Amino acid sequence: MKIILSIIILSLLSIQSFAESIASFPEELENWVLVKESIIPGKDVELPKETPLFLQDTVQTYNWINGGKGTKLNIYVPKEKLEAYLNHGPYADGPTAVGIYEDSDIIFVTEHLMGEPIYGTYNRKGEDISDRHPTFNMSICEQCHTENKDICINGTCATPIIDIFKK
Repeated sequence: MKIILSIIILSLLSIQSFAESIASFPEELENWVLVKESIIPGKDVELPKETPLFLQDTVQTYNWINGGKGTKLNIYVPKEKLEAYLNHGPYADGPTAVGIYEDSDIIFVTEHLMGEPIYGTYNRKGEDISDRHPTFNMSICEQCHTENKDICINGTCATPIIDIFKK
């Protein structure tokens, strides 16, 4: 079953050449639960040396957003998936979590299909913006989430960047 699912997902990805969002834009996003508040620091912020590599990569990849000034990053989950999110799965099919770059109205979506994560990038109007910047490309989402399995468990990532500044 897992092999068939992998073939289906790879087919979807190859057909779209990673140019379009695969995850769907969530309905009733305004009713989702805020589970984390974080930040993407501005491009001139130096991260502490002990910052996990995943967070360093995330900041380096997205610190251009909002003119390089940084942005608030809030993570929301649908109420019915809150327990699964807190336990890093397993997840039922459908939208699982969103990361909203609040100062730029960029929404990164993680959805699950047959237990596997898929991704999308939208604006607040629900328009697919995955073609607006190379870092919004679905291959970047997939690569980052796959390479960082210690932090990105079942497609959702666990360490808020803001925590490194609280020490």
